[in-house]
Amino acid sequence: MSSLHKSRIAVFQDVLKEPSIALGKLRELSFSGIPCEGGLRCLCWKILLNYLPLERASWASILARQRELYAQFLREMIIQPGIAKANMGVSREDVTFEDHPLNPSPDSRWNTYFKDNKVLLQIDKDVRRLCPDMSFFQSATEYPCLLILDPQNEFETLRKRVEQTTLKSQTVARNRSGVTNQEQNIKPQFFAFRWLTLLLSQEFLLPDVIRLWDSLFADDRRFDFLLLVCCAMLILIREQLLEGDFIVNMRLLQDYPVSDVSQIIQKAKELQDSQ
Repeated sequence: MSSLHKSRIAVFQDVLKEPSIALGKLRELSFSGIPCEGGLRCLCWKILLNYLPLERASWASILARQRELYAQFLREMIIQPGIAKANMGVSREDVTFEDHPLNPSPDSRWNTYFKDNKVLLQIDKDVRRLCPDMSFFQSATEYPCLLILDPQNEFETLRKRVEQTTLKSQTVARNRSGVTNQEQNIKPQFFAFRWLTLLLSQEFLLPDVIRLWDSLFADDRRFDFLLLVCCAMLILIREQLLEGDFIVNMRLLQDYPVSDVSQIIQKAKELQDSQ
């Protein structure tokens, strides 16, 4: 580790040691990249995304509350109604005549459960597609919920349902075939939708994506800056786009050739400063 990198870590640590975090200073530091050592990036992202307040004294209570809220969401949205483990402090509620899996009422817990899990299944598929070759996206979190992770439990959990589908992480292939229309009529929907909705996570290697997110999260108008990043990406391959036909250009846009995210961030910052 270089002395410059060590000094940068020390600067972050000094900012994060303060009883009240100077958000402006943290944003400025984070925009140029956050060190990963000592959990600095994790902590900075939590602050930048308003998951943690600026007052250090309240962090412990806020984290405890957020983790309990997460566990509550799991109990309400993922665990099948009417089934629970008594030894985990959740009482069993049998299926009743008033509320059962076929109940179409909007107020039915079962009806809500099935609707919620349509969304959850889609989220799970999207996460698997993100980087299907990396086990990270299927690993347990640091604060897992035993109701979900216990392989012996009797809950019909989201993971168990997904495992029964044909979607498996090792068989998911990225579709980069693009559009085969011969017209030179490239619409933003053909490439920008994926860029924006996935925060460019499929356009670069994961370490570069994380570095890019440092700058996005540090900007107080991060989604506006994301648009500028996309514009910068187009500007950097402008000459190639002007020379290419529809097929060549779609390949460029769906398999972006510039791998230096620092260059892209710098160009986006120039665009921002010129506004």
